[in-house]
Amino acid sequence: MSPSGPMGTGVSRPAGEEGLRRAGLAGSLRVIAAARLALLIVLFAALFAYFSLHVPNFLGAYNIYSVVQNGVIIGILGIGESLVIISGGGGIDLSVGSMLSLSGMILGIMNIEWGMNIWLAVAGCILTGLLLGCLNGLLVSLVRIPPLIVTLATFYGYAAIALQLTNTRPLPDATQPNLPQSFPSEFITIGNGNIQDISWLSLFPKISGEGIPFQVVFVFLPLAVVTAFVLRRTVGGRYLYGVGVNALAARFSAIHVWVVRFWAYAAAGLFAGVAAVVQTALSASATPNVGEGLNLQAITIAVLGGVSITGGEGTVPGVILSALIVIFLYNGLGLQLGNNAGVWQPFALGVLLIGSVLLNEWVRRRLAVA
Repeated sequence: MSPSGPMGTGVSRPAGEEGLRRAGLAGSLRVIAAARLALLIVLFAALFAYFSLHVPNFLGAYNIYSVVQNGVIIGILGIGESLVIISGGGGIDLSVGSMLSLSGMILGIMNIEWGMNIWLAVAGCILTGLLLGCLNGLLVSLVRIPPLIVTLATFYGYAAIALQLTNTRPLPDATQPNLPQSFPSEFITIGNGNIQDISWLSLFPKISGEGIPFQVVFVFLPLAVVTAFVLRRTVGGRYLYGVGVNALAARFSAIHVWVVRFWAYAAAGLFAGVAAVVQTALSASATPNVGEGLNLQAITIAVLGGVSITGGEGTVPGVILSALIVIFLYNGLGLQLGNNAGVWQPFALGVLLIGSVLLNEWVRRRLAVA
């Protein structure tokens, strides 16, 4: 019999129990890390239940419809932002809101002031977003300026250009009666229509008289599905995660790190251009400061959704759930607090974000120790 254990195992009872305890802890933490989506679902359900019980009209069909209809815009920006952060290297894009504003103004100018076909104007809007994202990507990847500095500069620059293009005036502009006073109705449908308005989809039932927003089915869901597919099932997606996890190892694997990161910023610009189309159609107006504040919401949605701020980690379903949490949190607080909501909405969002980051870091450090 070995002197170090009662059954000759060579392991003392306390040491064996400690090993089992550590193994159990590591297993539990891995379950927590892998169950991010479940945690987000629970958080969303808790918020939804709270506001349903304490806020009149929160469960009203029109309120739910309006929240989802408007939430598509920040959801699109959140997915684009997540691609930049996943790429690593301190990747972040503070300019997504400004890109949305400037792209939307290009759409308004092309259609209202220049009289161009609305679908050419839509294409110009999306192309503008892509080009703005490419400029960010070039400054980060080719010139090697830190992403925070680049996108902070373009945040101010793009916003200033959007304001100056029409001297801060929205389009259409009632003070210029010689110009068209509305966008074409078929364009407005993108932001205000329902899928039931389409003849071959009219059989879909309405919910308490409210339809399913057009932009959810024909804009947001296709973008989300394609992005999820690219991230998980294509070489480009694997490169993006690989660069985010370990850029040096990616270089040794013959991956062009800066090319990958360039396209991440370009994609964020493309998504901002698409969001600008939806926003302009929803409000029936190209407004030069409409993207103000959306950059921070997009970053919050990405990080809350499980995108690691250090890169290399994150999923589209997590970002979608996070977007739902944020838009319904803002709506619920707005209905509950009225005029005071403007103070407490950002505060609640900040608490949510800090809590999420702390949980991520705690799990990461405990897993490293275990």
